[in-house]
Order: sequence, then structure tokens, then C-alpha cells
Amino acid sequence: MTTARTASSPLTNSVFLDRWSPRSFSTEPVTDEQLDALFEAARWAPSWMNNQPWLFAYDTDGDGRQPILESFMDFNRGWAAAAPVVGLVLARTDLEDFMARTRDFDTGAAMMSLTLQATMLGLSVHLLGGVDLEAAYDATGADRDTTEILCGFVLGYRGDVTALPEGLQDKEQASDRKPVSDFVFKGGRVSG
Repeated sequence: MTTARTASSPLTNSVFLDRWSPRSFSTEPVTDEQLDALFEAARWAPSWMNNQPWLFAYDTDGDGRQPILESFMDFNRGWAAAAPVVGLVLARTDLEDFMARTRDFDTGAAMMSLTLQATMLGLSVHLLGGVDLEAAYDATGADRDTTEILCGFVLGYRGDVTALPEGLQDKEQASDRKPVSDFVFKGGRVSG
């Protein structure tokens, strides 16, 4: 049911086009070896002054799974429950100067590295902003003074679209993107 996507540059690697955020997940487990590869990819993401401010809290089938899942808003929890891996993305806030300014950027780069590695392994990742922050802090035990919860995530193999509620089935396809000319400005002057 996915829509074929094409890049405007023939040099763009297909991993960027293959990556999208499904809501339908199979219950097939993700192996520890696969998870190790994903977090290793995140480890090698670029980071200002090698600060590496990202933190990932996740679970598969342990005691931490349900509290993480319950921190997702109702809408997200409904479809996310089938995914074999649920988690939260956090960033350290105990940084100063430019490192504080780039922490979310660095954490996003780590998450993208994880996501692209997942795509290369035949897995999918869906990030979700619909998170109850209080419940997420409780689920992770993270210190509110030194960390910020940025989003939730689920990952696994794509599942049967018909397992989704009817209103989501039609939306279960890769979306297109704006043309490069909408967000790239040669000469340094941003317009629009």
C-alpha cells in the first residue's frame, strides 16, 4: 500500500526513500543483535564537541514496557501496542552555551542514524510527539532537572494494515516531501 517515492537527485541513496513512519506493526520480535546495531548507529551520530546528549529508554517485553506504552497518548497507544519495541527519546539538559543550543539537533541526528539503520535492516521506526510527559518521566525515572523527554518511538517490522482502525488504514502509506527549492537557498539568504 506504500506509494513509490522518487528523489530529484539520482545520487540519493534509496534508504532515504524507503524510510517512512508506519503505524501498523507486526508483533514479530526485534532481536537483541538488531537493537545493538540500531543503538550503535545512534552512537556514531555527529555531535557538537562529541557531547552525545541523547538518551534512549526502551523495552520489549520487560517490566518497563507497559509504563512507557502508557505514557503515549491514547491515540498513539492504540496502534503502538502491537510494536515489539516501545521507547522514549531524551536529551541531557545539563549543558552550557552552544552545547545546550545544539543538544536537540544532536539528539535528532542520533535518532535519524538509528532510524536509517533500522530501515537498512528491514525494520521501521515511528516517532510520536503525543506523549504524557509526567507519565514518561515516571516511566523512565529520568531527572527532570537534567533531562528533557523529546518524543516517543516504536519500532519493529511492518504489519498488516487491516489491523489498524479503519480511519488509519487509508493513511498507512509513505508521504511525499516538499521540493528541495522550498527549503534550500543558495547564496545564504533565506526567503519565504
